[in-house]
Amino acid sequence: MNIATIAGHLAFGLIAFSFLVKDILWLRIVSILASAFSIFYNWVIPVEPMWIAIHWNLVFIVLNLYHIAVIIYEKRPVHMNPKDKELYETLFKDLSPVEYLKISKIADWKKFKAGQKVIKQGSPVKDLVLIYNGTVDVAVDNAKVAELRDGQFVGEMSFLTEKPATATCITKHATECLVWKQDEFKELLKRNPSLYYSIQSLLSNQLISYSSKGEK
Repeated sequence: MNIATIAGHLAFGLIAFSFLVKDILWLRIVSILASAFSIFYNWVIPVEPMWIAIHWNLVFIVLNLYHIAVIIYEKRPVHMNPKDKELYETLFKDLSPVEYLKISKIADWKKFKAGQKVIKQGSPVKDLVLIYNGTVDVAVDNAKVAELRDGQFVGEMSFLTEKPATATCITKHATECLVWKQDEFKELLKRNPSLYYSIQSLLSNQLISYSSKGEK
C-alpha cells in the first residue's frame, strides 16, 4: 500500500470519525485534515489530477478555517465586571464569552422594591427578567404556587410562547434583576442562530425543572 492510498483511507476515515465529534472546533479541524488528505489522494493517484475534487476540497478547507477563526475569536478572554462574570460562570457557561457579552450589552440592571409587581397574570409581558439577588413569589389566581430565587427567570414562558403571563410575580424582598426587552432580545437571537438555541434551551430547562417539582 503506497502513501497516496493511505492518504485516501485517512480522508474517508476522518470523514467517518467526524460523525462522532461533538465539539464544533475539533469537528472543523478533523474536516480540514480529511480535505487535505483527499487533495493529496486526488493529486497523486489518477493519471491526471482530479481538479474538481481538489478545488472543492480547497473550498471546504477555506470555509472551515474561517469558522475556526470565528470560534477562536468568540472564545477569547474578555473583560467582565464582577456581576457579569458571576452570571456567566454560574448560568451562561454554555455560551462563549463574546456571546454572553452580546446579550448582557442589551440588558439593563434594575432594582425592584419589596412587594413590587414584576409581571401580572393575564397581561402582556414585555420583559424577560433574570433574578440576580432576591426572591420573587409566583401566584396564580392570588394563590402562591412557587418562589423564585437567584439565577431564575421571570416571564420566560411568555418569552417562549408569546402569550400573556400565566401567573403574577411579586418581589418578596428588595430584588436586583437583569432585564431584557423581549423584542430587542428576540431580534438579537434571530441574528445569532447558535445563541438562539442556547437561550431557548436554558429557558426550556427552567420550565421543565418547574414541572418536575410540580410548580407552575
